[in-house]
Amino acid sequence: MKKTFLALALIGAFAVSCGQKETKTIEDVTITTEEQEAPKEVEKEVVKHKVVWTAFKTPAKVGVKGSFDEVSLTYAHPDAALVTDALNGATFEIKTTSVNSNDPGRDSKLSGYFFEKMTGDIHGTFHEFKDGKVVTSIFMNGIEKSKELTYELNGNIVVIKGSIDIIADFNAEPAFQSLHEICKDLHEGKSWTDVEFEVTIEK
Repeated sequence: MKKTFLALALIGAFAVSCGQKETKTIEDVTITTEEQEAPKEVEKEVVKHKVVWTAFKTPAKVGVKGSFDEVSLTYAHPDAALVTDALNGATFEIKTTSVNSNDPGRDSKLSGYFFEKMTGDIHGTFHEFKDGKVVTSIFMNGIEKSKELTYELNGNIVVIKGSIDIIADFNAEPAFQSLHEICKDLHEGKSWTDVEFEVTIEK
């Protein structure tokens, strides 16, 4: 049976980004893909997904939104009626080379000056969804961090929100400084280490 999900903004979110200096509003990016259903013995699906992260630049803390094109999710309980039950123990993986902010120049900087300075891709695990909160293990730059995220459930759609600090949480100061230096003028001398993300998953 074909299933769809709108998944993981996470964290990539995990980078401040530089584009055109005159950009003063948040940029929205929605990436939708259609692929064949994975074999039944492999409960991994990448059918439809929406990936959104928001990083910040300039002293005014202007938000820049983007996504990752390659995000995979493996349900722990694919036959569960509720999406939150299906996700209890589910794992995800984000290919950082697929970063997409709808600006090729910015994406090149994010890939070459940020993610290439870090260790591996981003992956993690969702734990129990209860009372509007879900603890999520996030593995990034060789470091695993547990973050308590919030969520809202509406029918078969769950929206998960949270934030990370790429230095305090994942010790990514060398990568952060590398990107900050190349984007210093466009960022008016200020890059922010916190990144917000929203994950929408539909089962």
